[in-house]
Amino acid sequence: MANRETAKQRRRQQIMRAARTLMQRTGRTGFSMRALADEAGVSIATPYNLFGSKQAIMFAVLDADLEHYQQRLASLRVDELETFFKAVTVATTMYSTEPSFYRAVLFAVYNEGGRDYRAMFGGPRHAMWKSFVEAAVKAGYLSDALDPDAFAATLARTFFASILEWVSGELSLAELEAWAQYGFALVLRGMATPASEAHLDERLIDLQRRLRQLWKKRRQQAQQPQPLEAAG
Repeated sequence: MANRETAKQRRRQQIMRAARTLMQRTGRTGFSMRALADEAGVSIATPYNLFGSKQAIMFAVLDADLEHYQQRLASLRVDELETFFKAVTVATTMYSTEPSFYRAVLFAVYNEGGRDYRAMFGGPRHAMWKSFVEAAVKAGYLSDALDPDAFAATLARTFFASILEWVSGELSLAELEAWAQYGFALVLRGMATPASEAHLDERLIDLQRRLRQLWKKRRQQAQQPQPLEAAG
């Protein structure tokens, strides 16, 4: 029985890796179950037998990715205020390793996936942000007058506004990180306690400096002649 369960779990991992590979390769979530089975090296029936549906496979992939993200964040061992900013840095670092995969997932969540897919993606992440907010309140960095759900939702919306600009090609990853962290600092400053006010003020000044540098770099790149213009 143990060997059977081990083999079953191994096939589940094969299928999840194959789904991730297909999204990274194509930049889309719209792969067929036949393509998935071929990539995983299993029969067409196996994904259905082990997961039941493509949506369930996607949920498993996203759940595993969120677990990996939370483990990386926890390993940094930073305080409850710095966690918010490191959460952005860890995310953008992960995006840089598999940009096509993350663009495919995030595009599906906010465009083609529909309400059910957004709920599947957003629910666990809202719980994560809420836990960060509650920990920061308990540590004395944020006022206990705030509503954790509303505050967590505001942070998530601030982050994903920048993420969607990256997905659409409007921002680089460096710009995504800076804009999201700047938005976080502004939101956090609004409910800061005396224990965190000075740190957040310093963070805001530093981020404003970084954004000015990124603006300057973008302007310089825009002024450079394109290859065809240079050749002409």
